[in-house]
Amino acid sequence: MMDEPVVEVKGLVTRLGGKTIHRGIDLSVKRGEIYAIVGGSGSGKTVLLREMIMLLEPHQGSIRVLGHLLSQVTPREGKWLRSRWGVLFQFGGLISSLTVAQNVALPLLEFTSIPRELIDELVSIKLSLANFPLDWACVMPNELSGGMKKRAALARALALDPEILFLDEPTSGLDPVAAAHFDRTIKELRDLLGLTVVLVTHDLDTIESIVDRMVILMEGEVLVEGDPREVARFPHPWVQDYFHRRKGERDWRGR
Repeated sequence: MMDEPVVEVKGLVTRLGGKTIHRGIDLSVKRGEIYAIVGGSGSGKTVLLREMIMLLEPHQGSIRVLGHLLSQVTPREGKWLRSRWGVLFQFGGLISSLTVAQNVALPLLEFTSIPRELIDELVSIKLSLANFPLDWACVMPNELSGGMKKRAALARALALDPEILFLDEPTSGLDPVAAAHFDRTIKELRDLLGLTVVLVTHDLDTIESIVDRMVILMEGEVLVEGDPREVARFPHPWVQDYFHRRKGERDWRGR
């Protein structure tokens, strides 16, 4: 069901280093949608994503993922939950001492007892899904371009057939053509595999081309949440500058 929430955040308060990052955030991500977290520098976008994947704990409020309240899961339940989502970190997060294929195989080795020969076959499938060339599977991450690293990291995020993909700035550092190709891959994967995608981004092209709903964080709070076309009409200077700052950009309000 498209309206079924797979991520729910309620009353979230986060403090880091004596600074309040989030001041009571509420949001909900529906099953099967591509949902973007947007905001200015220091608005707590990546911190929120890290809380969703249990790398950080909020001070107050709750996060529920796939029906599970994260603050109450046991270590065993936490490991099981992590196997149901995939994560692509901003710079890929590939292990530099392992080849691309070994990086993609890592979650399968950690979370499953699948035979090695079958793992090799699954790695090839995941690389193909991410549009990563198979003849580059045995190279080291430092030999890859930025775009290739992102695709390798995407293949690793897909390794365990996740229900949710969490992506941190997936097109950051890519040229416009590579970024557009990556966006299309994400949308195709969502449609093909029925994924829910939660991404932190500042890329307006990404929002325009693939995002179903979005939230804008401002000064630790939710400024606005909704369909990108609705959000683009929100009468706040930051929002208006964000959506309409580029000369010749299409007018979202007329679409």
